[in-house]
Amino acid sequence: MITSPIFETFTLPSHGKIYDVDVNPRIKLRSMTTMDEMRRLTPSDTPYKAMSDIIEGCMETPPNIHVYNMALGDYQFLLHKLRIVTYGPEYKMFIKCKDVNCGAVSEVIADLDSLPLREWDQTIIDKALITLPRSNHEVQLKFQTARDLDIISYKNSEMKKRTKQPIDYSILYTLMSLIKKVDGRVLSELELEEFVKNLQNKDANYILNRATELNNAIGLENVIEATCPECGAKLIAPFRITSEFFGPTNN
Repeated sequence: MITSPIFETFTLPSHGKIYDVDVNPRIKLRSMTTMDEMRRLTPSDTPYKAMSDIIEGCMETPPNIHVYNMALGDYQFLLHKLRIVTYGPEYKMFIKCKDVNCGAVSEVIADLDSLPLREWDQTIIDKALITLPRSNHEVQLKFQTARDLDIISYKNSEMKKRTKQPIDYSILYTLMSLIKKVDGRVLSELELEEFVKNLQNKDANYILNRATELNNAIGLENVIEATCPECGAKLIAPFRITSEFFGPTNN
């Protein structure tokens, strides 16, 4: 006997407003199947691509943009909602109580639906255009995507093999992934690489900090609220994905 999947509908935190194509922000997700879990557990050199494909395959009607090309805020939101529609919002965590009179490390069941959500508003546009403090170049930032993270990892690995030097190139490719335009112009990949390589560190750090603000402007906040079972204190802890995320032991 085949059981019917569970479907739930969610609205992307970006409301589809940050893309160059029209995107319907209403996403209907079904619960994962054993086949989906088999795909998730298959080793991959592009883990974000693999997970994006699973999320996309669990959509009733995919939007006009692949999950792999969505901003990280939308991607991570869909990842959490896929987990919730599949297993429910209960998430087992170990949290240390911050109360000075307690300090107990306890197992708690947190509610994934309780993570605060940052949604699109018009002020986000202002965060994308910055002026570098040293060079005074005007840089238009872009939202980082799941595809960007796979590319950064791949290019960093390939460059290490090619140069045979123990240098971490990830900051170079991270900066390149964050820049849409420089002084109003889209640079070629070679031009962009040269531009980033010659940035003064203060300018590079400024880009990284402002891009973090931009990327964090939409999506779930990385905090979870819980209650200490020992003393009853209200706890706010950083959320971390563990084996409990897609393999809960409390079901």
